[in-house]
Amino acid sequence: MLKTQTEYKTFGARESTYLRTSMTNIVKIRLAAPGDLEGMMRIEDMCFGNERFDSDTVRAYLARKDAFAVVAVTKDGIVGSAMGTASSRLGCGRIGSVAVLGDHRGKGVGNRLLEACEMEFRARGITHFLLEVAVDNIDAIKLYEANGYRINNVIGGYYSRGKDAYLMEKDVAMEGRRVRIKPS
Repeated sequence: MLKTQTEYKTFGARESTYLRTSMTNIVKIRLAAPGDLEGMMRIEDMCFGNERFDSDTVRAYLARKDAFAVVAVTKDGIVGSAMGTASSRLGCGRIGSVAVLGDHRGKGVGNRLLEACEMEFRARGITHFLLEVAVDNIDAIKLYEANGYRINNVIGGYYSRGKDAYLMEKDVAMEGRRVRIKPS
């Protein structure tokens, strides 16, 4: 039986397994552990180059109570990762990174990593999510928009060499609620 992340109340200690097209293409999404640092750094290097997080930053996502990291793992190792921080005080979760190796893009791995981040936020009582994405990262923007994120602002010079970013947000507090409008 195939399990999806939505079958679990919280992402926590559980892992999600799903298939794309065959039994040889199994991808597990799970919380990252300190032993995953090397694989996560390889993904940071390959996906972000000069814009990558350094190893101290990734270690902080793995160690801090207000942060988390998830990885996508196949038989070949870690093929994707995502990291986030959650502020209970502000009621806001921030996705710091979603990255998938080139050979695994377009197969739903990024979507599953994003879902895992949102599940972790919801498990912590967070219903407002935000992230920054380079204005020219069209594939990532499409992924986020398909998952309900909307561009809220442009942040000038956010990345090195003055590259701009979009601030994208999603608020799930109102999902599923109907608003009644009384005629005047």
